[in-house]
Amino acid sequence: MSFPRAHAKAIIVGEHSVLYGSPAIAVPLSGLEIEVDCSPTLFESSINTDGFCGRLRDLPKNFAGISLLAGRMLGSHCVNLHFKSSIPQGAGLGSSAASSLAMARSVNFAFRMGMDEEEILDLCSEAEDAVHGKASGLDLSTCASKTPILFSKGISFPLSPLNAFLLVVYSGEGGKTKSAIKKVSQSPQRKEVMAELCKVCEETEESWGKAEQVGQSMTKAHALLRQLGLSTPKLDKIVDRCMDAGALGAKLTGSGLGGCTIGLFSDEALARKAQRSFSDFASWMEEI
Repeated sequence: MSFPRAHAKAIIVGEHSVLYGSPAIAVPLSGLEIEVDCSPTLFESSINTDGFCGRLRDLPKNFAGISLLAGRMLGSHCVNLHFKSSIPQGAGLGSSAASSLAMARSVNFAFRMGMDEEEILDLCSEAEDAVHGKASGLDLSTCASKTPILFSKGISFPLSPLNAFLLVVYSGEGGKTKSAIKKVSQSPQRKEVMAELCKVCEETEESWGKAEQVGQSMTKAHALLRQLGLSTPKLDKIVDRCMDAGALGAKLTGSGLGGCTIGLFSDEALARKAQRSFSDFASWMEEI
């Protein structure tokens, strides 16, 4: 049986700078999903996720988004919520946004609440704010989209397929979103680097559809994120290995200080060959 679900995302360019008014471009990762089974029960509500299993009212603070959705949507209903996910947590791939979206869709379906997708997204936006402070909305918009998107000033615009292949490699180091945001805000280079990142984002928007130029922009973005201290030796090494394997460009994706890298490849065969060379890491490939 198929349950309501949501997919992961990868940011091509624009992480961090999107919080300072820059546009961003991100793509859905349909091969990485989370599905949620919402089953009514006569007993107290419970939840089963990768990070917690027990009574819903005992959820730890890091599940603030799920708690908010439960409070807003369940009312007096008692349910068993079972999350099944292939999205690694804390990897910069939008696991919290996808979790909120899949849960809201599942509860809406189970109780025939009649919420449309826009209403669900508005509620999930509040859940994301509960998790991250004031979220940009980029993760949620991409996790809800079937196409690449341009995200600018809180609004997402669909983009055509790039007709390239994205290799996602997980470093095994969990990203540290709040620490990364704080690091950027305190960096003496913040203004000048953000201005450069904004230029890269605009260049990527203008060149979208030309994979080679998009790849070059990704590599520029990684160098700028490194200047802000957001990369790690392991992330840098993976980026270098992607480039050695023939990538058009490569960079960290997400908040940084851990998480994933992405490499852009012109054709599937080259991307698959590169993926085989990363047998020492978890990796996924997506046509974008």
